[in-house]
Amino acid sequence: MNDINGFVCKACGYKTYPRHARCPSCGKREFDLVPLGQGATLLTYTRVHMLSLAFTERFITLGIVQFDSGFRALGRLLVSEPRVGMKLKAEIGTVREDDGEKIAGLCFTA
Repeated sequence: MNDINGFVCKACGYKTYPRHARCPSCGKREFDLVPLGQGATLLTYTRVHMLSLAFTERFITLGIVQFDSGFRALGRLLVSEPRVGMKLKAEIGTVREDDGEKIAGLCFTA
């Protein structure tokens, strides 16, 4: 498992993932690095059917989760039948392939 880190603004404490150039809350630029952990709860999800040609699947499922550490993030759901409130594990995995190259991103499994 690759470490997944969130960021906390040093000025106002705003939690964000991924990192932004400026804090979305106060506009400052300094952040502390914080491990997100693996445990998360599914808040909502959607299935995307209108995909670019880079995807070979008919659709993909994206979900917004809340990590046990309090952070929220969007990632690819690798769950066949998602349910709001279900417990998930976060990992860095392959979200798609582009000309044989694996593109990594945030993925969630049951």
